[in-house]
Amino acid sequence: MEITTTCRRYDMEPEVKDLAERRINKFERYFDQIQEAHLVLAQEKYRSIAELSVHGAGLDVMSREEQKNNMAAAVDRVCDRIERQLKKHNSRIKRRTTARQTVPPESIIHEDDLPEIEVEEEFSPVVVRSSHRAPAPMTVEEAIHLMREKDWDQLLFHDSRSDRMAMLFHRADGNYGLVEAE
Repeated sequence: MEITTTCRRYDMEPEVKDLAERRINKFERYFDQIQEAHLVLAQEKYRSIAELSVHGAGLDVMSREEQKNNMAAAVDRVCDRIERQLKKHNSRIKRRTTARQTVPPESIIHEDDLPEIEVEEEFSPVVVRSSHRAPAPMTVEEAIHLMREKDWDQLLFHDSRSDRMAMLFHRADGNYGLVEAE
């Protein structure tokens, strides 16, 4: 991994340089395909600014951190943030590869194996049944709580206040819609 350091209105101290190199070299623990890291150190009045960008195979992460007159702390915090991003990226890659491995190869259907199907000019809708309904009468507030808890988009329930069936649904604007049967 190639580490490039640029200083703007700042004289590089050996302690800061050693700290930066040690922390950046540890990134290879989390993602071994890092090709380069570019660290920019700047001093503006009382602010010490550290900006770090890391590039690799399918990876471009960047972070910027400011500290008050303490460049070592700025470098340390920017490295912490990049480290968290690399851990997240690494876990995302592991999750994808394990998901691919869990599908048995015999269950994969290739396009050549599918039978010829005539394409109709008109689309016919398909009814998909959903079992998102509450078993007991409840209030609208309880229904909203149940929808949030179960992460459902809609819920059919018996409204205990109006003694009617009601449909509660999640609207695109983030609010809830309520339709009551007559």
